[in-house]
Amino acid sequence: MSTRKSMKLPIVITFLFICIIVYLFMNIKQTVIVCEKDTSFDSNIHLNETVTVNLDNKRINSLDVVKKVTLPDKYPKKEEALSAIQHSLEYTIEYLDENASCVIVDNSVIANIHVDDNELVLLDNISFVDNNGEIGISIDTNTKSNQAITLEVGDNYTDGELMMFLKNKGYSCK
Repeated sequence: MSTRKSMKLPIVITFLFICIIVYLFMNIKQTVIVCEKDTSFDSNIHLNETVTVNLDNKRINSLDVVKKVTLPDKYPKKEEALSAIQHSLEYTIEYLDENASCVIVDNSVIANIHVDDNELVLLDNISFVDNNGEIGISIDTNTKSNQAITLEVGDNYTDGELMMFLKNKGYSCK
């Protein structure tokens, strides 16, 4: 009988120790990096890109990208230009299916992209030229291009490496 009583304390301590370890593993937080880049083009056209990267154990877990193109209030043929921008953005992100959307809000076109599978996202790949009220849109979809930045879910980066990489490309990161 005395040997059974002495076994209860080690079993309780072991169970408590296992519970603490499981609790600590369940509460490990992912690293979240938010980077932003503002670019101005001809005729005061602005492009704002915000990238939110979730890193887990030196791997990109998910990417959230918001691309916002804003035209000035007094832009000639504004509705046509916004529609052309929206069409161009939708065409380039259609490969993402339900993971991407593009809407017109006031003077802006906003593209929202959320990726958590092994999908590729291109950053800093849009440029605009104003030809006397006719907007020229150039979107670089070449994944091997030196001009565009490619990020993919599953890429291996530490938080410092990723922040330095994006800062060297003109982004400001938090």
